[in-house]
Amino acid sequence: MGLLDQLLDPGFRQAASVEILVGAEQADLGSLADLVSSIEVRSARMEAASASITIDDRRDTNGDYMAADSGLFARWAAIVINADFQTHIEEVFRGYIMELKPSYPQNGGEAKLVIECLDDSAALSREHQRRIWGDETAPMTDRAILEELISPLPLTLASGPEGASARALTQDATPIAFLQDRAKANGFEMIFERGEIYFGPKRLESDPQAKIMVYAGSATNCLNFEVSDEANKPDIVAWEKAPATDGAEAVTGEAVADLPLLGRYPAASEGAGLGTPAIARIKGEGDETVDEVTARAQGLVNEASFRIKASGELDGTLYGHVLRVGGTVTVDGVGSRNGGIYYVDTVTHQFSPDGYRQQFQLIRNAVGETEAIGAPPLSSVLSAIQNLF
Repeated sequence: MGLLDQLLDPGFRQAASVEILVGAEQADLGSLADLVSSIEVRSARMEAASASITIDDRRDTNGDYMAADSGLFARWAAIVINADFQTHIEEVFRGYIMELKPSYPQNGGEAKLVIECLDDSAALSREHQRRIWGDETAPMTDRAILEELISPLPLTLASGPEGASARALTQDATPIAFLQDRAKANGFEMIFERGEIYFGPKRLESDPQAKIMVYAGSATNCLNFEVSDEANKPDIVAWEKAPATDGAEAVTGEAVADLPLLGRYPAASEGAGLGTPAIARIKGEGDETVDEVTARAQGLVNEASFRIKASGELDGTLYGHVLRVGGTVTVDGVGSRNGGIYYVDTVTHQFSPDGYRQQFQLIRNAVGETEAIGAPPLSSVLSAIQNLF
């Protein structure tokens, strides 16, 4: 279906609603759904996703509370939150109930049950483990370690690189804390979403999600948009690894950003006229290998190259999709410098009586739209069409 057909389709902009499924059987809330007053889901590339559900609880004729005493909600119960766009359903959150917080103020009509949840990574936080991964004769890659740690859980591992090879790598932490350290050592992201784990570098060459439209007439879905363009970030991360033996020399090196550009011109090129690059320095930590400190330096300089940050808010109904972290998205309608492809850093989803809102933060390592020469942005085309009527 083309864009104009979508705009004319009466089902295209039906109000988005929310669906909550609880337990291994994924039971819906039934009549309790009418008591849900707000839902907030916080997702981020570098942190576990969390959700908070507020239910306005009511007392029945037996003196029990409809939500708190329903038996439907329990610690460690599985929970899924979906956005229902009437024409299709998209998952917003999947994880476990971690905390139940009923409150009974003086006014009984204000009783509430707040349910706090964490994503699937919570299942990897239950046991502090001490073990050795790999040895000199049989090294293990980080991907192989991850596969073994998640094997008891209903999770799948998305395609991605193998990561570093471990020889006698010591784990003395919960699996999630250990895996977070391994992601940092590789300069990787680790994102739990829709029953799947992504463990790998930024997916900058992925297909962009549905466009964020600013000042695009009836196609506008973005309520506000702001950009921050930061200067004081390193262009180079220099690293040093202390000598392994007395009398040996330290191993040194430098890392520069090597990621694809989300725009026409690298953000780092502005300021090059100062004559000297901005340099940060790090040292190898503990028993880090040269490969590991090199990967860490590369990850730091790559992250620092994302000098452009943007924030804004989507009308979820008009957008018609769940904006997902760890993927690209095109922003249209903010000019040739600030328009184009961004990477999604964080999204906060809010369902309330006012509707569905998505508050986002985006990052970018370049400026300038990457539309083909001679092809105007979509917002300009739509404005021109509207001027015909």
